[in-house]
Amino acid sequence: MQKDKLKERALSIVPLPSHYKLIIEEYSEDERVMFSWATEQQDESMTVELDCSGNLIYLSIEKNDSVSEANSLSIDEKRRCAEQFLLSHYPSALEDLTFSKAKQLSSADRFYFEQIVMDLPLEHAGCFIDVDALGNIVGFRYDGVKTSPEIPSRLVSKKALMEHVRNELVLQLVITTLSRDVYNVKKDGLHLVYQVNSFLHFKADSLEPKLTSIHDENEPESYATLPPLPTNLIANEFTNESIIGITDELELIREVDRGPEIGIVWRIRDWEMREKDLSLNSFFKMQSEDTVKAIISKKTGKVQSFIWMYERSGNLQLSQAACYQKALDFLLKIIPDYYPYIQRLIREDEEEDNTSQRESFIFQAYNSQGILIHDMVGVVVNRMTGQIDNYAGPNFDLIELSQVPTGPRISMEEAYRRFLENVDFQLVWDKNYDDEIESYQLVYQACDRYTRSPIRYIDAITGEIIVSNI
Repeated sequence: MQKDKLKERALSIVPLPSHYKLIIEEYSEDERVMFSWATEQQDESMTVELDCSGNLIYLSIEKNDSVSEANSLSIDEKRRCAEQFLLSHYPSALEDLTFSKAKQLSSADRFYFEQIVMDLPLEHAGCFIDVDALGNIVGFRYDGVKTSPEIPSRLVSKKALMEHVRNELVLQLVITTLSRDVYNVKKDGLHLVYQVNSFLHFKADSLEPKLTSIHDENEPESYATLPPLPTNLIANEFTNESIIGITDELELIREVDRGPEIGIVWRIRDWEMREKDLSLNSFFKMQSEDTVKAIISKKTGKVQSFIWMYERSGNLQLSQAACYQKALDFLLKIIPDYYPYIQRLIREDEEEDNTSQRESFIFQAYNSQGILIHDMVGVVVNRMTGQIDNYAGPNFDLIELSQVPTGPRISMEEAYRRFLENVDFQLVWDKNYDDEIESYQLVYQACDRYTRSPIRYIDAITGEIIVSNI
């Protein structure tokens, strides 16, 4: 289908508000085309993706409208809206796809129509459809109908799987942030837990694991304690602009409310796009080229992270050691209270690269008893200028950390026992990313025997099993 016909087709799918303007028109090499329209402030948008024949592949509509619950359709009515939309674009879809489940989103309900083989859904097949309270379609993704995979002639016994897991299971005591939206926990925030470090997926016809460990064993790591805090350290107040390095040659071009955070963007004054078109690449350049982006915490009013996409010039040619000292000085300046809780991560193959313009340093967080906190701090130092080009600060709160028990109340052995008491195995179709041709294989996935959800942690205080809800 010709480009102008594809655009007409995209505009025929859903009504386009008159105040929207086209911001992206992208024709990709995989014979897909994407159109995106948005308001002047880009706080509302509509994106449509088609294949080369004009078939709808993806739809996303973002609006600020709010609807009273009294006017909301029932879940069955929304499902009928979803089915009608699916059949209007793929009339024979329900011959191959089956409605499997509905999921409540923040402003819509998502309905999944999946391809079922052996009573199990194929991963990344079928489609989902998002329906808002009034029955409007606000989201859609079509992955298509796949070639039915080969069914194994034999299956490994669950008894053999259990024995393998009993011998290979790895748990690690950590402090991590858990959300009720994702896990079956009573409160959001930091938790002391035993993390399941074994990624328990096994081929259904053998005991060969798909992946033995969550951690990458090919990159051994070690940690180095930071130099002691200076005895004469004086806490000074700095403006966010001075911490980031904002100067008069930059101007504020955008502020975005991101819930608990505010996103701020600066750009060099009088900046002009050299070659402007409606491609995706041009859109990203318009959003990011020669900018400085920062995230400010609403709770503290302080810098959470920033990145320089505007190149600053210099001729210092600092060594790695000098850059490391710059990174430490910056941490003492911006987060002195966190300094005792972080250590430098060092990879065994880490070597100084004198050809690079930047040196990157990663710092792992720990509590006062040396228990790893699932949080890292990153600092990138420009070797030419000695300035900080990129910073990602800690996401945990020290007051909240002080309220987390400093040690477990149940032992590692007890955590092992509770895991093994609760674990079961279920068959799932897993997409095989090792093959050049798209294919699937049947695997056993470890799960909680009661909820059928993956076990991620064991609470180190209560011994409760923590599962993922997504």
